[in-house]
Amino acid sequence: MRKIPIFTAVWAGAALATLWGQTQVDLRTQSKSVDFSAAGVTKPMSAGTVLPASCTAGQMYFLESAPLGANIYACTSANVWTAQASTSSSSLPSVSGNAGDVLTTDGTNVLWMPVGGDVNGAPGTTKVIRLQGQPVSSTAPTAGQALIWSGTAGQWQPQTLSSGGAMLSSQLLDFAVTETNTTVLTMGQSCSAATPCNFRFGSDTYTVASPASVTLNSGSGTAYVYLMSNGTLAVGSTLSLTCTAVCAVQSGVTAFPAGTIPLFTVTATNGAWNASGITDYRAFLSSKSIGAGTGILSVDSGGAAIVSVDGTAVPLKVAVPATSTTSCTTNNWATDGTYFYLCVTTNTWMRVALTSW
Repeated sequence: MRKIPIFTAVWAGAALATLWGQTQVDLRTQSKSVDFSAAGVTKPMSAGTVLPASCTAGQMYFLESAPLGANIYACTSANVWTAQASTSSSSLPSVSGNAGDVLTTDGTNVLWMPVGGDVNGAPGTTKVIRLQGQPVSSTAPTAGQALIWSGTAGQWQPQTLSSGGAMLSSQLLDFAVTETNTTVLTMGQSCSAATPCNFRFGSDTYTVASPASVTLNSGSGTAYVYLMSNGTLAVGSTLSLTCTAVCAVQSGVTAFPAGTIPLFTVTATNGAWNASGITDYRAFLSSKSIGAGTGILSVDSGGAAIVSVDGTAVPLKVAVPATSTTSCTTNNWATDGTYFYLCVTTNTWMRVALTSW
């Protein structure tokens, strides 16, 4: 039997070991039911902090710098990477183009949305710009001021309150007009039997002890809210309106009627009250001047104007004189059914008998 030299056998074994170590297996064609569960580490895709500049369709890449849950990208066509979002509602949507938005859900999907409602701005710089849907003034308040609703400006404004009570008519509750919704106005919402809203015409005082509502049915224009001399709370306009029993609607009104107390005007457009269309006239200052006319005398006395008849132009009837020298003023007259008496000059009477014909 021929013997192989020892060095020859060693060389051959080393060569075989080298060849074995260089053998590569094509898992695509040379494997079946491969189980990697016992492997210490598996990395099925490339990874990095920047997407490769080039790719071929079908490649996958794990972008380490992307937000959690949005790391996987697929090459959908040559050199085009597309983020692969999960179909699960619990996954985070892409942050691209959503700067300043907040993450929320509509009950089905998770989505980014801007801050809205009564606030705006990105988180960290959010500002309250409305209260209950009504705008808030951007004017900075000063010490001691409070946020007060201005019916004239149609917004919440910082105003100084006095310990003595309201300072402006817009701060008063009597006969205040507010918009309940786009078609209904509430007038005198604080008027009640315990806190009645009172007003006066001449010597007559009237009381409103419950709120009133006026409904806009249709139209565009201005509604005038005022108090009438018969004690009625009225709304006049060219609009189609319906009012509760506490108030009355007057049609064809295009201005505050003479002899009424102005309260508010409210504008409407296409069957809806305008959000900032209320103007407060409760502090309406006015004066009525009385001048003397023919046969009338007018004299101011304190805060009142005294009106009397001018006896030099309009003869005054007086008591029948006892004698022809009874005290009288020129043109005074009297009658007793038998004679007509006339004061022809100061304290001098003449008379003439009355006869029929």
